[in-house]
Amino acid sequence: MANCPTCGRPRAASRAACLYCGEPLPPEGGEGAAHAPVPAAVAPERPVERAAGDRWLLILDLAQASEDALARGLAIPPYDVGLLVRRGGLHLHRILGSGAAEDEVRRLGTFGVAALRVPEAEARRRPLRTLGGERGEATLALRTEEGPIVVRRGDLLLVVAGPITREYQISSKQRRVATARPDEGYRVHLHRREDPRPVEIDAATVELGFTVTGSARLELDTWIAVVAGDAPRDDGFRRLPPALAPAEPEPKGVLSAVGSLAVSSPFAAGGRHERAVVLDNVDQFRFYSGWRAAVERRRARVY
Repeated sequence: MANCPTCGRPRAASRAACLYCGEPLPPEGGEGAAHAPVPAAVAPERPVERAAGDRWLLILDLAQASEDALARGLAIPPYDVGLLVRRGGLHLHRILGSGAAEDEVRRLGTFGVAALRVPEAEARRRPLRTLGGERGEATLALRTEEGPIVVRRGDLLLVVAGPITREYQISSKQRRVATARPDEGYRVHLHRREDPRPVEIDAATVELGFTVTGSARLELDTWIAVVAGDAPRDDGFRRLPPALAPAEPEPKGVLSAVGSLAVSSPFAAGGRHERAVVLDNVDQFRFYSGWRAAVERRRARVY
């Protein structure tokens, strides 16, 4: 069973749209369906202008409701409620139009379940991609696609990090079993208090310069420790089932040029090498990070 490409949840059988978020679903079944690229109309990452209509995310704090209230309000079996409660944290419930969202908030409230509304556009903001940088004492001097920025300890509202699943799309002409897979990726979003756009760092392409450990992943963890301060860190994305879509071009830089060479297809069909399309769940990560930051901003204003 495939997952919804927008929210990552399992799709209900024989449905044209996701039961949870209302997005159109690609067809199931058929040769190559499992690896078919997500059409642009349903890709998780959409421009803010398109998402800025009248759609809202309904977010539940699982710690603020009893299991019985969740079972009745969400109309799911007690076993599934138990899994949600054990996972804890925040839960993306639905994506609805304004009127339907208000009705759903009221309906959930009758069962004792409080839902926070977040504009979808706020969760779809384009990140500021990092090309490289250096760490100093309680600061990060970063080079981004739009120019240099400095992130200081105390600037951050939230840090979101997670693994990135990557696969090659296999065409229907490629009959051989593929054994090679792209390396798993790792992304970090630094959400600053004064700018709603997250700063995105890709461990595979960011130019870190000299690192004591020799590991980009460990160096990134050090970067986070330098500037995070008291900002919470969210790694809940790792628990979501991947929803893959065609990977976007990497940012221009020395390491990205090397990475582009590395994604040439290792498959040989009929004695001829073909360039493979790389699929990943970066759009899903950005969406998750976006709504998590939207919730954190509201918490910061309240408390």
